[in-house]
Amino acid sequence: MAKVVEDIFGIAINPLTNMAQVVRRYTISNTNRLSISVIQLGASIQSIYMPDAYHNVEDVVLGFDDVAGYLQHSQSQFGCTLGRLSGQVANGEFIMDEKRVSVTKNLNNKHQTDGGFIGFDSIIWDLDQIRPDGITLRHISDHGHEGYPGKLTVLIHYTIDDDNRFYIRIEARTDRPTAVNISNHIYFNLAGHKAGPEGIYEHRMVVEADHIIELNAESLPTGKFKRVDDTINDIRLPVFIGDRVRRFETLPSQPTRQCEVCYAMDKEFDANVTKFVGRFLHPPSGRLMEIYSNQPGLRFSVANDFPKELRGDDAIMGKQCTRYWQYSGFSLQLQKFPDSVNQLDFPTVFILPSENYFHETVFRFGIQESWKCCAEPHELEEMDAETVRTSYI
Repeated sequence: MAKVVEDIFGIAINPLTNMAQVVRRYTISNTNRLSISVIQLGASIQSIYMPDAYHNVEDVVLGFDDVAGYLQHSQSQFGCTLGRLSGQVANGEFIMDEKRVSVTKNLNNKHQTDGGFIGFDSIIWDLDQIRPDGITLRHISDHGHEGYPGKLTVLIHYTIDDDNRFYIRIEARTDRPTAVNISNHIYFNLAGHKAGPEGIYEHRMVVEADHIIELNAESLPTGKFKRVDDTINDIRLPVFIGDRVRRFETLPSQPTRQCEVCYAMDKEFDANVTKFVGRFLHPPSGRLMEIYSNQPGLRFSVANDFPKELRGDDAIMGKQCTRYWQYSGFSLQLQKFPDSVNQLDFPTVFILPSENYFHETVFRFGIQESWKCCAEPHELEEMDAETVRTSYI
């Protein structure tokens, strides 16, 4: 049985009305000490508390204790919702229904990224309803906003259950043909948000993707897929994040930034099927997270653009006066592929008034016994399956 608690998080200027508005926080919790807080600003995940194998409860999401922190560091997109179109739109334009659509250009005055100057991450979302197992937020994006056609009505349903699954379900309807690709940008650190890069390096991860999106010198998709076989991007078997970060740092100059990859989970996209995406485990604490989604793409990064401590940068001051440095968290964006509006071979992001956009991502949180984290595969195989099964909090 879940419960929802509402409180006031702060006050912010609504960029659509230029008026001050109260920002509320909604905390959803279950009987297993899993709790998730969502704020109206950017429809952002402000915290996720979960226990470890030793019953210690920690916040495993990077973020801030007040509105000011989110506004000051809005470019880093802490926990927020991205849209209408997550990712890039090359040259700020695309063809739809044989007509050229020009959108705003907020990336180097040449391209658009993540919905433009006032994307879904910047607005204050309305509360649609409080449900027994979560909440629903709503936003109506007017026709012509940031250049996009169509009045778009968006609902985001945040839900948790007693199996420790956290659902993000996004629905959208339009009154005329338009493009939609909505995502979320949470920074995780299963060691706890205070653990920094050292905690991130200890994570083991698996992502079930055979391909990545090929990028050009401007980090824009070429429209082609590249197999991950025998490359640094192959994480179909467990690897340590720390090992991958160090290997990326030794690579010569490349189009993508350090340890930032867009995986093609499913080139044959079917929005009706929610599939296993990957698994992240922090062995010292035993905390684990599995991800499932009906989206074909996963953009993975490790806070590459955060301040560098060794360079003498000023840290981002996060929750509980925690200093966030480069590699202090990892982010997972489940979405359709970037610049899909200009790539005919990518799954379409266009919807009609008769269609319903639907995005589902599920995070399943659990605990793995600490002894199992350190066991060799052959040792686990020799043990009784019932004894070694994973516990979900």
